[in-house]
Amino acid sequence: MIIPYFNPARRNVTFSLFLVLALLLLVLTGLGVFRMYFSFDWTGGQDQSGQLFTFKVRGGNSYNLFEAAPFGSVFWTTQFITLLLAIAMPWFRLIGGSLLALAAAGAVFFLHLQQSPAVPSIPLEFEFLIILVLYVLYVLLQYFAEIRDRKRFATLLSQYVPPELASEYSRNPQSMGLDGEEREITVLFCDVIGFAAISEQLESKQVAQFLNGFFSHVSKVVVRHRGTIDKFMGDSVMAVWGAPARSQTHAFDALSAAMDIQNEMHELNAQFERNGLPSIQVGIGVSTGMATVGPLGSEFRMDYTVVGDTVNVAQRLEEQTRKYQVPIVVSDKTAQALPDMLFRELDTVVVKGRRQPVTMSQPLGASAAADVDTKKHLTLHRQAMEASKSGDWTKAAEMFTRLRDEWGPADMYELYLKGIKQASSLRS
Repeated sequence: MIIPYFNPARRNVTFSLFLVLALLLLVLTGLGVFRMYFSFDWTGGQDQSGQLFTFKVRGGNSYNLFEAAPFGSVFWTTQFITLLLAIAMPWFRLIGGSLLALAAAGAVFFLHLQQSPAVPSIPLEFEFLIILVLYVLYVLLQYFAEIRDRKRFATLLSQYVPPELASEYSRNPQSMGLDGEEREITVLFCDVIGFAAISEQLESKQVAQFLNGFFSHVSKVVVRHRGTIDKFMGDSVMAVWGAPARSQTHAFDALSAAMDIQNEMHELNAQFERNGLPSIQVGIGVSTGMATVGPLGSEFRMDYTVVGDTVNVAQRLEEQTRKYQVPIVVSDKTAQALPDMLFRELDTVVVKGRRQPVTMSQPLGASAAADVDTKKHLTLHRQAMEASKSGDWTKAAEMFTRLRDEWGPADMYELYLKGIKQASSLRS
């Protein structure tokens, strides 16, 4: 059963106790059980101490509960109403708490209209003041609780998106763009190479420890580069740039994250070695393009994610890292979006589930930071690829052989040479 405006939570018990204590102090003050006296005197620095003013606070006792006449049923009913108000208000949302305060004020007013003036009681004006103070305290408690919830939400969300984005979402949830829309994004897939063989060597608890270490490593780098962890799938991580927060640098940020994941893999393997776990290698695929971003799911569970051809391409590119023996493979659109980076073209293929071919490339780093040998070998590689595409296989074979011996990876160039050999035999 859903009660309108009801908001149950453990902290409401604390809030209720706080309001009950405040009510007790207010009632005792209204009855005059204790008094606080304040005095302020301006001396202007004329006395020997040189003080400009004096401020004094003193307490007093002007009412004895044990010698007082009976208060009567109206008094106790009024206090019972305000006690119920103090206990019940924190358990309701602001609208519900406001309605309870109005109802309590109306009931107190009705009771005071019917009571005899001769019966001792707290004045009606003070009863209203009590209700007002309780309501103000209730509003303040709700406000501070909401701030705390937003901070906790931001902390939780920062495990999936950068902290600055999590703070923005907590302040303005509409900025997440929960309506599905078409948008250019960059997707990264990262997968453990040979995970099946690794998991056979480990116990179930060790497998969980292994995956947690791997996921933590990848997530740390993704968030550092302003990415969003979309999901964990078995031993794979899918991360997104450009959603939910828009980004003009999503391709650069995603590729930077991919390169850092590989560059810092030695730290994770050192940690695994200390814990008696096997070292690993990972393959990463990066794809840039249009995708639908927004909430997907059912009435029982919704998930903010991205769907589309770009996601499929990123996953297929990650699988190609094993074939070409390179750590990172990116799509042609990703390479086109980063003219200041150097890329080695691997092949143009039709990936599974897609009709349009994709030109795959391996990122080599920033062009400005590349050494002379890298640029020389990259130029030779481009010439070899052009010769292969034009059918000049003899020239292409000579160049690929040289690149295999001087640059590598050898397995990749052996793959090209094998393909040239097969094409030559079919031609003849």
